[in-house]
Amino acid sequence: RFEQASTGQPNLQERLTLLRNAASVSAARYLEAATGLMCGVLIARALGPADYGHYAFGIWMCGLLIMLSNHALPMSAVRFVAEARGGEEPGLHALLTRHLARFQVASVTLVLGCLVAAMMVWPLPDWRDQFPLMVGLACWATWSRSRFWFWSAVANANDQFLPELFALSTTAVLNLAGVAGLAWYGASVSGFFAWYAFTGAVSLLLMRRLLIRAGVPRGSEHPGDLPPTLQRRLNNYLLLTGVTLLLALATNRTVEMVLLKAWASAEDVAYFAVAGSLTKGAVDLLAGGMSAVLLPAMSRRYGESGRIGVQTMFVNSARLYWLLGLVVAGLGLTVCEGLIHLLYGHRWDAAIPVVQWHLVIAGLTVIDGAAAAALAALERQGDRLRALAATLVVNVAAGLALIPHFGLYGALCSWGLTQVCDVLLSLRRVSPHVQTPLPFAAMRRMALACMLATAAGYVVAESVHLDLAFLGGGLTFVICYLSLCLVLRTLSAGEIEVMCHLLQRIFGSRVVAPGGVLYRLDRFALADPSSDLPAAR
Repeated sequence: RFEQASTGQPNLQERLTLLRNAASVSAARYLEAATGLMCGVLIARALGPADYGHYAFGIWMCGLLIMLSNHALPMSAVRFVAEARGGEEPGLHALLTRHLARFQVASVTLVLGCLVAAMMVWPLPDWRDQFPLMVGLACWATWSRSRFWFWSAVANANDQFLPELFALSTTAVLNLAGVAGLAWYGASVSGFFAWYAFTGAVSLLLMRRLLIRAGVPRGSEHPGDLPPTLQRRLNNYLLLTGVTLLLALATNRTVEMVLLKAWASAEDVAYFAVAGSLTKGAVDLLAGGMSAVLLPAMSRRYGESGRIGVQTMFVNSARLYWLLGLVVAGLGLTVCEGLIHLLYGHRWDAAIPVVQWHLVIAGLTVIDGAAAAALAALERQGDRLRALAATLVVNVAAGLALIPHFGLYGALCSWGLTQVCDVLLSLRRVSPHVQTPLPFAAMRRMALACMLATAAGYVVAESVHLDLAFLGGGLTFVICYLSLCLVLRTLSAGEIEVMCHLLQRIFGSRVVAPGGVLYRLDRFALADPSSDLPAAR
């Protein structure tokens, strides 16, 4: 009864395949996010707010360099290699891999050359005492990590998610052990920065070795040129997507970090960095797996059935992004204060409101991932580019107006305005191409469920006078939120089918017998998301 018509709707087997791929990537990213959070806590406690501000700015700069080195290359690898595989053109996906890999080497080399030249002319004040060491470590970290993420994208495009799972998991455990040892030893900023560079090299070596064992084509054995039509499409996509990603990078805390570094104290930089780190960890924990598999799945569907498949996936993924984003926002308000006290101590109390509002803003705007994936799969990067260009103007204007006068809270307001502007413009741009409106009715019911669950969790956390009371509040929120989402009919029949299939695998066939779980949950299913939509334009 859950079987969908063959108009782009995924069947059970495809849903389970997507779920398995998302679970594989999520498992690695969950471990990486969890260990990264623990490492950040250890480093913050060992260095203190001032030195941690210097360290966090260096790590942020390396992340900026990695994005500049890769720009559109990982996304292009996922997009075109997955489409070539979906179109069943033999050898073409390997040829694309070779072409993009050579381009990536040239790109990262150019970026690192620019970094060395810029540091010789305008060295960072924090690095003057150890200039050759810090610049060398930054180059090493940027090279290894940019190469890792490129080859990880190639693996994902080939539906090989286990290499990323194993490489990230191994490196995460190694990183935690090393950071714990350095914190116990009392290492300085340069010591922690050197360990960051070392773990990047380890992750790259593991990824390359695992790709060879998995048989993923590296392209070196497929010399030749791309077909002219495909070459033109690829060049156009690289140009538009590269500029788009650079604009997205500029609007993702770049303006705030630079202006805080110039106008505020190192402690303010540290508080803003901690908020960004915790927010990224929370979003990766809940939506990282979905983000990793959504673009290749949309691209493959576009290669198989054209725009219809992308339309269906966009509606469903937007609703699920909203579902997960509300979890981030609700838990941020419920557990943030107790969690900061437990992890960082009372020295970091000034970061609590910044972290809370970071989580709320990120949760309410995570739906932007669905719009970005749909525009990328449909090769409508020009629309994404225009939206980000307008967002950057808002970001720069808000940052210059607020940060010099209000410091840390000015940066928070600037970043929040930028994220909201980005989401509204992206959804406006994607709407004419998917020709399917968002399921606003179901999303409103999810928001109602989140507000009620947040109130219940906050009452529990505040009424129990214990240091770990926030755990009870968080558990109360999750139980109330998921129950209300089901009762208010926000999950589709296909999603409930997957849930019941998993229950059957775990608990046995009696769970889904007539009159059992499936029978009861089926009454609350949003059987077809399009039935909850207004008429499409």
